[in-house]
Amino acid sequence: MDYFTLKFIINGFIISILLSLFIFLDLLNLKYISNLSLISAIFGFYFILKSNKKIWFWSGFFIGFFWFYWISFSLIYYDFAYLIPVEILGICLIYGFIFLAAGWLENIYIKAIFLLFASYIAPFGFDWLNFELIFVDTFFIPSIYTLALMLISIIIAIKFNIYFGISLLICSLAINYNNKIEYRGLPFDISLISTNISQDKIWDRSTKDKIVKNNLNMIDQAISDGSRIVVLPESAFPLFLDHSEILLSVLKQKSYQIAIVTGALGTSDNKLYNSTYLFDKGEVKRLDKLILVPFGEEIPLPNFIKDLINRLFFDSAVDYSHANSVSDYEIDGIKIRNAICYEATRDELFINEPKFMIAITNNAWFTPSTQPNLQSKLLKLKAYKYKTIIYHSVNGSPSQMITP
Repeated sequence: MDYFTLKFIINGFIISILLSLFIFLDLLNLKYISNLSLISAIFGFYFILKSNKKIWFWSGFFIGFFWFYWISFSLIYYDFAYLIPVEILGICLIYGFIFLAAGWLENIYIKAIFLLFASYIAPFGFDWLNFELIFVDTFFIPSIYTLALMLISIIIAIKFNIYFGISLLICSLAINYNNKIEYRGLPFDISLISTNISQDKIWDRSTKDKIVKNNLNMIDQAISDGSRIVVLPESAFPLFLDHSEILLSVLKQKSYQIAIVTGALGTSDNKLYNSTYLFDKGEVKRLDKLILVPFGEEIPLPNFIKDLINRLFFDSAVDYSHANSVSDYEIDGIKIRNAICYEATRDELFINEPKFMIAITNNAWFTPSTQPNLQSKLLKLKAYKYKTIIYHSVNGSPSQMITP
């Protein structure tokens, strides 16, 4: 019961704020604000490395809340909003026990190794807890090496009582001195469409025709603007596009004037797919999602539990199916990696370090929240790590072009 001592709870709460502040300060969208949150994180790492396992439990508990509270928001659209507090509590407990396991031996070096490789500990395949994100948009290189140097410097400060003199000197080795490198984007104009359709409207049959009409109008506007490609978000067309012959014909015709990349559903062999459709010069190509969202597009549990959950919560719906490998397409001879939402933040999508990626996303499941900010940080980290330029078209938050 001493785990519930107010002192431990308060200390864990403060540490979690220090290590999560970068996400919330990003909402301000101010230049260099991330450097302020970096200072906060340094103190967060310092205090957590000095803390005992009980404080580690509460630090993980509240980090689970501050980083991932928004996951529960999707319950609103399945008419289970009353379960939001239960899901948030479950998320907090999962990360609380993960941190407790890391801090159990009270060994500062094991604790530091956990913080360094936290992204490899992925409950149900969900790997968004990555402390390298703290360095994104700062003067420091966003990499595991920077994180390692910072943790080493803090251990030096704790062990040898040398406060941040030598420590900061070591960290300075990771400053991004090479920030003047310019990366060239696609050699033609691209229109990244941002939409703001609430999740309860996307699949409402009464709004489907209006959504389709608006999409066609945005494509026409991109044609008028002289763009070579127009990119619409995930699920931009809320239907099985490969079964919509009239709409397919319209989009093929428009593709003689502009290449169209858009999200919609797809089916093959009685399987359901979340797909990207490419229309170009009268031809259409469907590219299916490879990595599915845990508990959103698939239930990552044994079949007997999966079937029970689908019956109880998803009206006996079946999981989405996934592609067998990453998918690329070419426009004017230039190879582009395809990515849909969550998978754009996963290392598996960056095999062979693609030069260009077009990602489409629907964030309406989770907005308003800090989810788009965390997602953007992850995409920036991957762009830097793999030297990939990412074009990101989004529903529910701003679209953006992300360079390394």
